Amino acid sequence: MSKELTKRDQTEVTSTVSEQMVDSGRAYSPDVDIFMSTDELVLLVDLPGVEKGAVQIDIDEDNALTIRAKNLTQEPSERCVRQYQVGDFYRSFRIGDEFDKERTGCHLGHGLLEVRIPRREELKPKRVEITA
Repeated sequence: MSKELTKRDQTEVTSTVSEQMVDSGRAYSPDVDIFMSTDELVLLVDLPGVEKGAVQIDIDEDNALTIRAKNLTQEPSERCVRQYQVGDFYRSFRIGDEFDKERTGCHLGHGLLEVRIPRREELKPKRVEITA
């Protein structure tokens, strides 16, 4: 079975819970690639039009990781073709207890947010040395 996924349609986030939305306008669920190794969990989030100061990432006591981002792109008033919607972004994930949320690191560049959450040291696999 292939783990390769195709590009999905842009999904608008609709919710009556105002705290989930970045603004009262449109919010979309961004595409995310997730990678997991023995050392860490890595999320790569597509956030086109978003600048560093416009992203908020929270991890609560229930290990819910929430990403909110304000898109600062202004939509042109005159357009011939529309292939994407301009709006803010919202996405939420539940992460396992084996990850150290206190050591989470993030980097945003060229519309791509990289979130790295290392595994807790005591839960990483240990290599046992064999002695003769």
